[in-house]
Amino acid sequence: MVEILQITARSSGWTVVAASTIGMSTGPSQYAFGSLALFIGPLSAEFGWDRTEISLASTVFTITLLFSLPVAGCIVDVIGSKRLLIPSMLLVALLLASIPMFVSEPWHLWLIFGLIGSLGAGANALPYMRTVAALFNRQRGLAIGLTLAGAGLGYTYVPPLLRHVIDTYDWRSAYFILAAIIVFVALPVVGLFFREATDEPSSQNDSSTERKPGSLVNFDRNQALRSPIFWNLFAIFGLLSFSLYGFMIHSVSLLQDRGMSANEAALGASTIGITIVIARVIIGYLCDRIFAPRVAVVTFALSTIGLAIFASGAIDTSAFFALVLIGFSIGAEIDMMTYLTTRYFGIRHFGEIYGILFASLLIGTSLGPLLFGWSYDTDGSYVRILWIAAVSTGIATLLCFLLPQYSTVNGDTE
Repeated sequence: MVEILQITARSSGWTVVAASTIGMSTGPSQYAFGSLALFIGPLSAEFGWDRTEISLASTVFTITLLFSLPVAGCIVDVIGSKRLLIPSMLLVALLLASIPMFVSEPWHLWLIFGLIGSLGAGANALPYMRTVAALFNRQRGLAIGLTLAGAGLGYTYVPPLLRHVIDTYDWRSAYFILAAIIVFVALPVVGLFFREATDEPSSQNDSSTERKPGSLVNFDRNQALRSPIFWNLFAIFGLLSFSLYGFMIHSVSLLQDRGMSANEAALGASTIGITIVIARVIIGYLCDRIFAPRVAVVTFALSTIGLAIFASGAIDTSAFFALVLIGFSIGAEIDMMTYLTTRYFGIRHFGEIYGILFASLLIGTSLGPLLFGWSYDTDGSYVRILWIAAVSTGIATLLCFLLPQYSTVNGDTE
């Protein structure tokens, strides 16, 4: 009987991971921010807006998310993940559905993206990550990787789906489809199979009760903000997000500028998504077995290579190779942020600390698409900004060498 209960407990933990994966695939980062790349052409064609104006919507989204996510983190630490997650998902769906009904000026789009960033903050990775990290310890990296693979899953199926809907119907129908998937697929799954967790990981969800160094450390916000490690991580993820997400938003337009068809460019965007899915599982698995900053050095260096290839004029086969390298780094980024936050600062105040650290990613993400768009509108190409992005990811890679062993922070021994 005891064995049956243990198996049930383990299974329930992985059921939460499965539900989180599906929910993550429909998050605002995928459905609002990520999908914008497919709408740049149609919006520009219908309304005559330039790429900087349209890209500003993604900047507004990330700036509002920058201020709202720390608040969402505090709320999650107090009331739990699910109570914030469900209403946030519903609001994101309603706001996406409002775009085709109300948008006719650039500021209309900016306003709705700002509302998605603020009111939909609770539908992002934070509540999923807090719960999954608390459910697992020995296999935390794998559980986080599988959950975050849902984000890559969204980046994988959204481009071809939207390309088909836009080509067959119009861009308005595409936004209605995104809203419907959230309401009729993701919400029921999360509502039925996502459950809360305690502050500390339960051994029932791991194959062993052995704890890794750092599993019991519990920094509060002030302790974390006084730590040099926090600010090192802040710089790493800010530089990476500026480069990687700035590129992602403009990837479809960049590929089309270099002679690819709309379908080939959408396939390129899906290539990034597929690579993100694969990378997040692999990176999560490796983080459970290898010191995570060492894994980070290798994976983040790949983006430097990929961006440099694009800056050198990549097209066709070389472009898809570079997309795989960049996708692998994107797949590693949030995995690393989540995993290292739990190892260096603990679980109890995870929501608040992670929400503040996530601001680094949002600052970079808000600036990246805007500067990529400005660079194109100014230079007529993306070459200069691609070289800047390659240097930025190179600096982030070097900063990973400064991260100490977990025992240095926690006072434990390896």
